[in-house]
Amino acid sequence: MNFTLFKQAATILLLLEACHLSGCQQTEERTGATATEATASTNAAQAAARPAPDFFVIPPDMAGNRVWLCVDEASDVFHTKHDCPVLVQCKGSFRNVTLVRAVEDFGRYNCQACSQHLDHIFDENMVR
Repeated sequence: MNFTLFKQAATILLLLEACHLSGCQQTEERTGATATEATASTNAAQAAARPAPDFFVIPPDMAGNRVWLCVDEASDVFHTKHDCPVLVQCKGSFRNVTLVRAVEDFGRYNCQACSQHLDHIFDENMVR
């Protein structure tokens, strides 16, 4: 009778070890896939980001206006509306800063979905 208990215990231990090993393999595969996806999205985000604006003129009456930023690898625009569809898709953190700081410190452009009326800030040919 002791031999039967020993055989059952050995079988259970082998099954547990097999489950443990297969669980480790799946975790390693998932981690590798996640790392590959993260690298691909980071590379795409860095390729899509524009350099900071070279020219901008912010009128004195607009210098204190506050705008929203999405702080992540891909964002290069500021938003005037907190519920802008582009801003809502942000995967990073949010900041509310002055318009001047958004352009000077963060190198942001205006969002074409919610801030298209601010295109004149970056227009070199506009008569002021």
